[in-house]
This record gives sequence, structure tokens and C-alpha cells, in this order.
Amino acid sequence: MKNRITLSDLKAALSNREFELHYQPKVSMVTGRLCGAEALVRWRKNSGQLVPPMDFIPLAEETNFITEITRYVFGKIVVDYAFINSVDSSLTISFNASGRDFYNENLTRLIVDAVNGRLIEAGSIEIEVTETVLVEEKSARRYLDELSNCGISIAMDDFGTGHSGLVELSKWPFSILKIDKKFIWGMTSSDKDREILQASIRMAHQLNMDVVAEGIEDEETFRVLQEYGCKIGQGFWISKPLPLQEFITFIKKFVNLPAMPIGLLYMAQLDHIQWKKTLIDTALFLHGSGENRPLENVRGCPQLDHTRCKLGLWYYGEGVTFRDLPGYSQLEQPHRELHRIGNELLQAARGGCALEELSLLIQKLSEKSIRVLESLQLLENYLHVNDRYLPAPAAVESVGR
Repeated sequence: MKNRITLSDLKAALSNREFELHYQPKVSMVTGRLCGAEALVRWRKNSGQLVPPMDFIPLAEETNFITEITRYVFGKIVVDYAFINSVDSSLTISFNASGRDFYNENLTRLIVDAVNGRLIEAGSIEIEVTETVLVEEKSARRYLDELSNCGISIAMDDFGTGHSGLVELSKWPFSILKIDKKFIWGMTSSDKDREILQASIRMAHQLNMDVVAEGIEDEETFRVLQEYGCKIGQGFWISKPLPLQEFITFIKKFVNLPAMPIGLLYMAQLDHIQWKKTLIDTALFLHGSGENRPLENVRGCPQLDHTRCKLGLWYYGEGVTFRDLPGYSQLEQPHRELHRIGNELLQAARGGCALEELSLLIQKLSEKSIRVLESLQLLENYLHVNDRYLPAPAAVESVGR
């Protein structure tokens, strides 16, 4: 019978520095490049025995000792990152924090002091929290807001396993949504899981949150998630969690995975369609109500600056990935004109124009919208037909989770 782990065992392990970190690599599904890693705590006894996390993390949570472990983990990250940064300064390291870590200010002060003391860059770390953080709503939100304002990204981990929806999460300073691996594993066999996955990715995109998919165990899953619009992936197909020195070696030898940012292009098309629908709905509301309010005071009025709508943010941001491809340069002018017509439509509706003029402007808007969609479709067709990206390396042999 296995010996039962006690709180005294955990305290002794921490005192003897028996906890170590293994780093599971993360890959950008847009560029195919290594973009970071998740730091995972492991307990290696002095005898060499490795204790699985599920054998001690629940006890640490129950006894509140998890807060001591989290602070130890962050201290280790600060030290380890000096080595990681010397090899690749672009990588971001994430680590897990419990809701209990935000019952008081201890962890927050430790992190903020490390950033202010230039021990680590704020943009180089991410904090992954589960829905347990929502229990102590008042204090947790205050500390997470402080960390977010400091420039640290906050991720909601294991999304889909609890009761919180994206609407609830939108009230918190989360910039990253991490989809639980049960939906990743179930998407090929369950229509329901696949629909939940796609809907979650789309809604996260609408909330300007990046989506991380964990549990990727084969190339097919990787490519499907790319098409769905996931931005970052991790899993045993990319690599198992690695001790620091093995992770350093992994960084040096890493070969880019397939870069097929088709999902973001698909999102851009949906963004455009949503923008056009919202604009027409707003115009009809203004015309029917007879109100003459300034547009900035109209609730739900779409963004009229072509560089700041979601399609514009994509075009001048991540969309630059496509700058050398057919369709990219053809998109800017019709998109700019579309916004000009949209502004003209809203002003006319606000001014109580004749119904014939309103209909004519809506028709002009729709015709220009077709031009925008044609350019986006040209890009998508080119990516489907032309395989311009590196082939994937051999999959990493999977080991027990």
C-alpha cells in the first residue's frame, strides 16, 4: 500500500528544495515558431523518486500550502528564466496559480517587486488561474487587475470544466483563454465538443482574448485547431514537459512547425460580416427613431475608423503575415472606402434622409463589402492551394500524463 503523503512531507520537501520545474513548450499556431512554455511543478524526492502532481497538489490546495509552493515556483522561474532568456529572449513562461494565492497580497507583491526590480520582464511571464480564483471575487479581482496593469498576461486555465461563461470572464482582466484538453481530445469524436470548442474560440476572439489549446497529441489535431483560429498550442505531439536543461536543448534544436494561419483569416471574414450587419442595424435604428444623437453616444455603434475595427486591427497587425500574397494589397482600398460609405450611411440616417437614399447607401455598402470579402477569399484560396510552409517534424513519443 502506498504511503499517504502528509502536510509535514510537503513542508519538508519545500525546505529541502525537492520541488523542481519542468517546461512544456508552446508553439504559435500562426507562425509555427516556439513562443514559450508552461512551467509545471514536479516533486523529485532525494531518493530520485518522482511524485506525480496529482498525488500532492490536492493536499496542498486543501491545506493552503499551495500558496507556499506557488511562491517557490515563481522564485525558481525568475532564476531559470535568466538561462532561458540567454538562449531565446522572445519566449514567455506561464505558471499556475491557485485561487488561494489571491486571498491576500503576498504573491502579487512578490511578482510586482520582481518586475519593478528588473529581475524579470512583465511581458515574459503569464499567470494561469482556474475558476477557483472567482471564489474570492473582491480580493482576487483587485490583485489580478494590479498584475494586469503591470503588463502581465492573465490566462483562464481549463476553460469549459466549470460553470463560468465567457460573459462572466469578460469582467475579469483575462487576456488568454486556455481550452481544457477534454474538448481537444473529444473534438474528433463528439460533435458537441467540436461545437463548444469552435464557439468558445469565436467568442474569445470577440473579447480580444488569445486562445491556447492544450492536449495536442497528433498533427491532425494541430492543423484542425489552426483552421479553427487557435493562436497557441501545446501538447505531447509538440513535446512533453522537460527539465530545464532538456528544455534549453529543445529551444536550440527546435524546427518550426507548419504555419498555416488560415483560422485568423476566417475570423477576419466573420469580423467583417458582423461589422457590416451592426452598421446596417444601427442605421435602421437611427432612421426609424428619428434621433439625432452624436454617433459616439449611440450604444453599439460600430467602429468607423478603418484602422481600428477588428478587420483593420487584423490587417495592420497579424494580417501583415500575408503582405506578399495575392489579395492582401487589394484589400486596403475597398476596406477604406467601405468605412467612408458606412459613415455616410449613418450620418444620412441620423439626419432623417429619404428611404430611397437610405436604401441606395445600404446597397453601395453591400457592394463594397463583397469586394472586401472577395479579397479575403482570394487569400484563403491561395493558402489552401499553395503549401508554402515547412513540413512538421516527427512527433514526440508520448509518455504517460
